[in-house]
Amino acid sequence: MTGPMQLLPVQLDQKAPDGLAGAYDPRDVMAWDPERFTPLKQLQGAMRNQGVVLLMYDSLTNRMVAVKRMPSSWTCGSHAQFLLEHPAEVEMPWQDIGTTSFLGSVNFPYICRLDGVYCNENEEHMNVVSEWAEEGDLFSWTSKVTEPPGIWREAVLWPLIKQIAFAVMNLHELSIVHRDISLENIVISNSGVDTGMYAKIIDFGMASTHRSFQHSVRGKPSYQAPEVHTDQEYNGSLADVFALGVLIYALLVQDYPWMSTKPGGCKCFNFVKQHGLRAYLNRRKRRGSTQKVIECMSDGLVRLLEGLLAIEPERRLTLNGALWQDGEHASVWDEPWFKGKLLDPN
Repeated sequence: MTGPMQLLPVQLDQKAPDGLAGAYDPRDVMAWDPERFTPLKQLQGAMRNQGVVLLMYDSLTNRMVAVKRMPSSWTCGSHAQFLLEHPAEVEMPWQDIGTTSFLGSVNFPYICRLDGVYCNENEEHMNVVSEWAEEGDLFSWTSKVTEPPGIWREAVLWPLIKQIAFAVMNLHELSIVHRDISLENIVISNSGVDTGMYAKIIDFGMASTHRSFQHSVRGKPSYQAPEVHTDQEYNGSLADVFALGVLIYALLVQDYPWMSTKPGGCKCFNFVKQHGLRAYLNRRKRRGSTQKVIECMSDGLVRLLEGLLAIEPERRLTLNGALWQDGEHASVWDEPWFKGKLLDPN
């Protein structure tokens, strides 16, 4: 890692509109100009949206851009039409576009800014053009971090993790819950104004301005908070916190703590539910090693993960102390690990 990873100021004097998809008007979709955009390579698939993400050169702005290309038969002409055609779909393209458009309008720095939405001449495809994050997503990027799990890896990744947590906190303060936080949905850009590296949140297709949900399972199986699988009403921001805990574990241990949090879906998570996270870390070995996971973690990190990954949401740490008046939720920002005390739990 090179360059600073500072916390960027966020404008918080506006709240997101209740209908996030409505933050972008479909009438603003423009005609695709093949002379302007030159395809270079495929960056990744976009299977949930039946499309692909392509790297292209934009001759108008003289820079590289990321283009999510999706069939118009899938995206439909508007969010309302999409809901009619795909009532059971949980990832909604117009929700992603609208959320990114709103966040760009308030200069939220932790996103890949939306450049525009374009339709091919025959309207076969819809192309969502955004800023390109040169370093790719966290899932791929972390392979470049050569330090093995342990205190030095914690020290190297601490600024990045703090920045990601700060970004999610400010997203919540704008009244948006992401609901699909994961390694794949955080990308790294090195085009900051001071040549620093910055984490950016992408894929807002499951995002919402609602805080409470019920019978609404979102996110990837390893990241899903356990309460989403129950009949109880749950808090979306606390579900994001749980997903953040899984992300931090995966970044630092180079493995997932479990494959699923669905009841009966994973023996590893069942053990955590019965015996607690610390006991699990003391039993589980690193992938390809005889070393116990707890042996490659600082005391502060273990304590932090216990708070982020608490099974009971009422015991979970929060990113936004101001949103909680019950006094039950401690803040991650009071944790020694987030204060930079990687070896000191006090």
